[in-house]
Amino acid sequence: MPKRNIIVIGASAGGVEALCELSKHLPEDLDAVVFVVMHIGTETQLPQILSRWGKLPAVIAEHGQQYQHGCIYCAPAQYHLSLKDHTTVLTRGPRENGHRPAADVLFRSAAREHRSKVVGVVLSGWRDDGSAGLYAIKARGGLAIVQDPNEAITPNMPRNALNMVDVDFCLPVRQIADVLVQLADGTITNVTESPHGENSMEDQATAERPTSEPPGDQIPVTCPECNGALWEINDGSMLRYRCHVGHAFTAESVFSARTAELDRMLESLLRSHQERAVLVRRMAKHERSLQNASLAAQLEARAAEYEHDAEVVRRLARHRQPDATGSEDEDQGDLLRNEAAEEQQP
Repeated sequence: MPKRNIIVIGASAGGVEALCELSKHLPEDLDAVVFVVMHIGTETQLPQILSRWGKLPAVIAEHGQQYQHGCIYCAPAQYHLSLKDHTTVLTRGPRENGHRPAADVLFRSAAREHRSKVVGVVLSGWRDDGSAGLYAIKARGGLAIVQDPNEAITPNMPRNALNMVDVDFCLPVRQIADVLVQLADGTITNVTESPHGENSMEDQATAERPTSEPPGDQIPVTCPECNGALWEINDGSMLRYRCHVGHAFTAESVFSARTAELDRMLESLLRSHQERAVLVRRMAKHERSLQNASLAAQLEARAAEYEHDAEVVRRLARHRQPDATGSEDEDQGDLLRNEAAEEQQP
């Protein structure tokens, strides 16, 4: 088997533990280069954590840096990480699935740059970032690996990848490390070459096209990021969406963004009703102090209506089904900081 020595990894909620376990079992003489995108907040200490857990040095990727085997390159906060001409490229481009950095950006660029040498890995996380990128990797002859959802702390990302992509391996993290070593050495024997190879799915795997508008059909749904028009892109069994600006989403991400928007609208509506009720009751109290009983009664009745409306909105919000809304970026930033603090304790 040819060596598969470009390893790209995407993770989100629950990914710190998975990445530490993976790093711990990768040898220091690994004949491969590893790139990691993890959804984080405004800063990351992931390289320090992985360097302490594993034998491979982990660093923050730098713009225009030539990458070398035997090292882990982590995407910095607020920047997309991609590969071009054997260097790392950092951009503050449009968010994908509500994230920057996003795994799909790294995965697609690696597929274009290194084709069948690429191994894409999706670990624990919310929603489905990484699925479209795995599809692009498979389209160019690379391999797709996902963490066993039964092991993942947050199984959504691995589970969605399994549903959308013809995955080559679905394994616990410990076994993923072993497979990556064998793929890098070219010693693994139970891998079937992709029938798509370099041609039939080439156009579908291309994410950025130099056209006046995104590929696909425009739909009557607006972009959750900029409220511009969205175009629907059909990638085999996967639906993706992109706007003029370049914001990109899977169907689940669009749905989650709209759900988050609905939550914000309900919160705003509840606050508005409550504030109006408070204000009108104060007006009624003032009118009573002036012996205007009739006007005071009218205002009190109006305040009661606002309080009733507020209770209706409160019940609607309370009985809505829980949904992941992308807030894991901030949560993951807290997790990384806590993990780093624990690592520094004696």
